[in-house]
Amino acid sequence: MTSQSPSPALALSAGMLLVGTAGYGVWRVARLWAERERSATGYVAGKAFTIMVVGIDGKPVEVATAAAFHQMRDAAAADGVAIKVVSGFRTMEEQQYLYGCYKTGNCNSGNLAARPGYSNHQSGHALDLNARDPAVGSWLRAHASTYGFHNTVPSEPWHWEYWP
Repeated sequence: MTSQSPSPALALSAGMLLVGTAGYGVWRVARLWAERERSATGYVAGKAFTIMVVGIDGKPVEVATAAAFHQMRDAAAADGVAIKVVSGFRTMEEQQYLYGCYKTGNCNSGNLAARPGYSNHQSGHALDLNARDPAVGSWLRAHASTYGFHNTVPSEPWHWEYWP
């Protein structure tokens, strides 16, 4: 969701319909709840640890990565470029699903996915961004390293990792 006000009638994923200013108030509370900082279980080299995540564009992002992303997004916006998070921190279950897709090729277009417990999405460092948009991709290639982000998988122009 964007920071713009929703229309008077807003359908939520839970299936309810919110109407008018009361609906807007509920939408704001739901949005703030989704963006709040919370703990999750992260993984590095197969070892679990506690990670703190916050919502950006409806996706969980590790807090240090989120802070750097906000700086980068603000700079891009000043240049007229709108960067969005498509995928951020992943739970073990999400990574298991994507790894299964990669191994079988039956879902997610068979995109490359690291073994569960070994993905930098699970460590909090990796973000998939809307870099298929030519303006976003070009801006990221020119400026992302200034903010600590690097395209670490050359075959995936959308995959950017935060390594300050």
